[in-house]
Amino acid sequence: MSYLLNPDQTLPWNKLPELPIEPIFYQTVEIYEQLGNAKAALGRLQGRSIAIPNQGMLINSISLQEAKASSAIENIFTTDDELYKAYSEENQLDSIRSPEKEILNYREALWEGHEYLQNGNAIDIGHF
Repeated sequence: MSYLLNPDQTLPWNKLPELPIEPIFYQTVEIYEQLGNAKAALGRLQGRSIAIPNQGMLINSISLQEAKASSAIENIFTTDDELYKAYSEENQLDSIRSPEKEILNYREALWEGHEYLQNGNAIDIGHF
């Protein structure tokens, strides 16, 4: 399968709308319905999270799974067992295999980005 290159880099490719996107493209009933569903799901999660004694474990496992899935795109694979073992031995970096180390670094980058945004900063190329 071959892909054509965009001959004019100043024009949107594949008939994408120009930025900023007009509200008519994203202010639709379907989008608002999904927004309502997402808010309801977050509310249920928040209500149930009270029963979890250590909520940090849940958050850390989610960030590890996100880092693992994103790393798989770059052909970096590991098992959940190896990943959690490496996470528990994080202070002994010499004993951690390369794939797990890469995923743990990705997880740290996620948290750094989260902290950056929590401090009121915007996503911009300067941060990277």
